[in-house]
Amino acid sequence: MRVLAVLFRLFSLLGVLAFSGMLWLKFDTLNKQSFSYLDEIVDDSYAILQSEQEAKWKDLGEKKSIFNDTFDANEQVEDGEENKLAGALEDLKVSEDSLLRNADYRDRLDRLTKEFGPGTMYWDSESGIWRINKDAKLESPAGFMDPFEDETQFPLVDKTLEDGTIIKGVPQHQRLRTVIGMFYKDRHDRYTEVSKLRSMLVERDQELRQYQNMWSREKKLKDDTLDELADTQIKLKGVEEDLLNEKEEREKENQASEQQVMVLNNQVVDLENQKQEDITKHLAEVDAMQEEHKQQLSKKQEEIRLADAAGYKRGIDEMLAKQQGGEVADDAISEEVNPFMVRKKDGGPPEMNELDMMAVSQQKQISDIGAPSTIARVDSSSGMLLLPFGMDRGVNQGEVFTVWKDKKEAARIRVQSSRKGYLLAYILPRFGEPQKLRPGDSIYIIPEEEQNL
Repeated sequence: MRVLAVLFRLFSLLGVLAFSGMLWLKFDTLNKQSFSYLDEIVDDSYAILQSEQEAKWKDLGEKKSIFNDTFDANEQVEDGEENKLAGALEDLKVSEDSLLRNADYRDRLDRLTKEFGPGTMYWDSESGIWRINKDAKLESPAGFMDPFEDETQFPLVDKTLEDGTIIKGVPQHQRLRTVIGMFYKDRHDRYTEVSKLRSMLVERDQELRQYQNMWSREKKLKDDTLDELADTQIKLKGVEEDLLNEKEEREKENQASEQQVMVLNNQVVDLENQKQEDITKHLAEVDAMQEEHKQQLSKKQEEIRLADAAGYKRGIDEMLAKQQGGEVADDAISEEVNPFMVRKKDGGPPEMNELDMMAVSQQKQISDIGAPSTIARVDSSSGMLLLPFGMDRGVNQGEVFTVWKDKKEAARIRVQSSRKGYLLAYILPRFGEPQKLRPGDSIYIIPEEEQNL
């Protein structure tokens, strides 16, 4: 019995020792897990804060001070000058990017700002650290609410339901890691928002500078305008006085003009009476000239009839002479029958009376003795002349004519283009006095041969 009692006591003592050892091992494991987790959290926090980047944080503080000082100085920026505030913002962005855009910071931020839900982490007892399950799919938090608030779906420890289903628990260290990641993300977002606000501030400052410069120019323009207005008012007073003097002089001149108008009206009445007398006398002279013209026209018509008869007789004589093999003598043609067919010996236009001039004007083609005409248009700058006949009178392009005015050689022209009813010619240089030709002038043109030019 004593042996059994001793064995029982020995086994009880061993059981207590084993239970105590298990408790100690569990407690030691919990301590290691807690210390490992806390060490990792601390390391991650200082890495996110980039505490070792002391020089960069110092540079960032200096750049931030320069930006604030530049903003507080509020110095005027003229058009075309560089905005110092924009330059300070650019330097500050470079300094911030060196801290918030480097690869190590971005990797840690992306890795730590996740939702560490059920089954995402496990304890590696061999290495003594917490590891992330490779099969777990980590996502970034959608907001700042607690994603594991409902403990029916996310208990603190694994929970077994009545049907045997196990709901994975989300321990406190995973919840803590998730909420700390939210703080990291919120901190990063705040920096980004502040940077964006600074950029908006600089843009608005630049717009305000433009409006300030515009207002300054408008103010200067207003002051200059007021000064000019004062000068103008002074000048206006002088002008008003001058206008009063001018008005008095004009009134005196108006009175003198009215008196002169009365005198001129009397002269007009006298001239009108004299005009009526001259018209009556002129009509009487015209009637007499018309009567004399009728008599001369009848005489010339008779001469033309005789000339036509002589020409008809001459044509018959020529035909008979050709049939008989003979010729008709040239002296049978009488110059008295067609006196305008012969030029003057000095080379000028032929002397013609009105009847001869009418006969030449009615010829279908311009003969060697030429034809009378009038100038339709003349352009002295381009040296061109327009006459009221053309192909209908047998005039061709390139022909040369001498233009006579007042029995003098005024110009020599070469036909540039000839149409029905008009021709356009250019005035040849170094001949006559073409500058005296005017539209409407009565002229006489005579064709010339190239060898005579």
